[in-house]
Amino acid sequence: MSKIAARFGVSRSTLLYYDSINLLKPSARNEAGYRLYSDADVERLRKILLFRKAGVSLGEIANLLHAENLEVTALLLKRMGELNKEIEAVKKQQAVIIKLLENSMLYKNLKNLDECTWLAILNSAGISRKTSDEWHSEFEKHSPLQHQLFLELLGFNEEEILNQRERYRAFDKR
Repeated sequence: MSKIAARFGVSRSTLLYYDSINLLKPSARNEAGYRLYSDADVERLRKILLFRKAGVSLGEIANLLHAENLEVTALLLKRMGELNKEIEAVKKQQAVIIKLLENSMLYKNLKNLDECTWLAILNSAGISRKTSDEWHSEFEKHSPLQHQLFLELLGFNEEEILNQRERYRAFDKR
């Protein structure tokens, strides 16, 4: 069990849980009682993890593993619609935050902050440089125009914004 768990980057408890809910049963057990997974079991786990990565619930996955292609396609299209709604909601939240910042006293003083001071503020709020870079990278990927406006709000000039945006795009590819 530990080999298959390591191979797929899941915990032993995940495999035990999948077994307990009849999502992934091992094909056999050896004399010592250890679970043995066949090639078909490994393929089933690969599919389970792929569906999980797409945000499909375990209950839906149990049905999908036995479903026809048309049913799988329908569920994945439904999930895509849900994700699109979530992305739209996040974009609206970003726009509201930018508007709030534009009207705040902090905004009026942001242009006086240098990058080191800004990073110190973020750090004292518990946001590491790596977390900040990940956030900016996601912002750039999902809403580049809003991200540019945000960087302008922070007081970066045009050249700095171009450099920052390239950095965040490269960060996303790591």
